Amino acid sequence: MNKKIRKAVRTFLINDNNVVATKYKTEKNLDYYDIPGGKIENGETSPEASIREFKEETGIKIISQEYKGNVIIEYPNMIFDFDVYIAKEYDGTPTEFDENYSMWINIDELLNQDKKIPSIEILKYLNLENIKLKIYVDENHNILKIAV
Repeated sequence: MNKKIRKAVRTFLINDNNVVATKYKTEKNLDYYDIPGGKIENGETSPEASIREFKEETGIKIISQEYKGNVIIEYPNMIFDFDVYIAKEYDGTPTEFDENYSMWINIDELLNQDKKIPSIEILKYLNLENIKLKIYVDENHNILKIAV
């Protein structure tokens, strides 16, 4: 079976030991935490998608960012191919939307949440010069294996 591949971005905004995260309010992933990001649209570059998605999900405008690498997250029926960015300069504060809340949250507290999307695991690897990870997960977002 050929799995569908979704090309997307994840953007990390970190200040001290806190990161901006989203928490879903919709049925599909209700109360799960995630890192802001989403699908790269047709005709859009990866950096443009990072800035657009971050603004749509948090209300915060990214002024400058740095590319950190690539992460593949493989579910049983789907593959997410993420370009990873770290926001360097920004304007705004986390906002609440119809589909999610966005907030500053302590990194250790976020990593210890029961309900979290696997992209949060990338936090542990942001110090690498060029991130290259493959994360295998089950249909309930549980991490089965990480290949560095």
